[in-house]
Order: sequence, then C-alpha cells, then structure tokens
Amino acid sequence: MSLLDIYLQKNGKKRYDVFKETGISQQMLSSVNKKSVNHYSVKTIQAIAKTVEKSEGTVLDELIQLEKENAYFQVYNAEDLLLAFRNKEEYILIKGEYKKEMDELAKSQLSDTETLGWELGAVWSGGLVTVLTEVILHLVDLFSSKDDDKKKIESQVRKYKFKKLNENEILLYLRQLDY
Repeated sequence: MSLLDIYLQKNGKKRYDVFKETGISQQMLSSVNKKSVNHYSVKTIQAIAKTVEKSEGTVLDELIQLEKENAYFQVYNAEDLLLAFRNKEEYILIKGEYKKEMDELAKSQLSDTETLGWELGAVWSGGLVTVLTEVILHLVDLFSSKDDDKKKIESQVRKYKFKKLNENEILLYLRQLDY
C-alpha cells in the first residue's frame, strides 16, 4: 500500500504538491511512499503537514490511523488508475463515473472458469499458454489505435480481478492474492 499517496489523495493533494510547496525532493517522497509511518522522518511529516495545512501531530495521527485501516487506493479517473498501477497497489477502489468505464473493461476479461478451461484445454504445458496469450495481447496492443494510456490500463488491469462492491464501486485486487 502506498500510504503517503492515499493520505495525500484523501486531502486533495499529490506528491507533486508536497514538492512544490516545501521543496522536499520527489525522490525522497517516492522512497517514503511504501514505508511504515514509523519510518517517516520529522522533515517528511513537517512537509506533509505544511502541504495539507494541518499540524504535524494531526498528520501523524491520521497517517497511523490510515495505516491501521489498511485503506484502499481510490480511483476516480484514468490518471489515478495509472498512478495506482505505478505504485503496484494490491487493492484499488474504482469510484464515481469512472466505474462505468471500468465495467466495460471488466466485461472483456475472461472469467476464472474460462481462463482455467483455456489453460487446461491447451496442448502445451508449463505456462506456455500464458506466455502465448501475453504475446498475442501485446501484438493486438501494438496495432491498436487506442491512446497510450488506454493501452497501459488494459495491459495492467489483466493482473487484477474485479469485484463489484455496490452500484458505485468496483474493487480491483491482484490475481496473485487469490492463491
């Protein structure tokens, strides 16, 4: 989980805003992003507090609470989703209008039963079917007229399973977490 990104998102900010407001390097913020709150430096907490206009104590308390909740990265648009993929988020919560777009993408994926049938029904073994499938999908992407962001999303979303939570939310979670 990228705790810093989730916290900043809940406060309407991004890492770039912290950099712009305080001058703390984006490289440092990136390295802190996956760490536990216990490992955040005072300088980092101060920079976050200045950016979100809260006291250092409040920021620290909210970060600790967020870490305990094990919050999901929330996505409202393609830009947010690409950020979640870059952060290698295990759980991604799709909300709002973007949920409708993701519904269409979910329909294009094979179900677990269909995937299992494809893999078991193939003559080849040892994961060759999976490799062949990826090669075919990359070739399709290569000749596709879709924009680069759309291609990246379609490529990355194959690593996730879709779970409809309610009419307004879809949870994406890494397929490998099911095993």
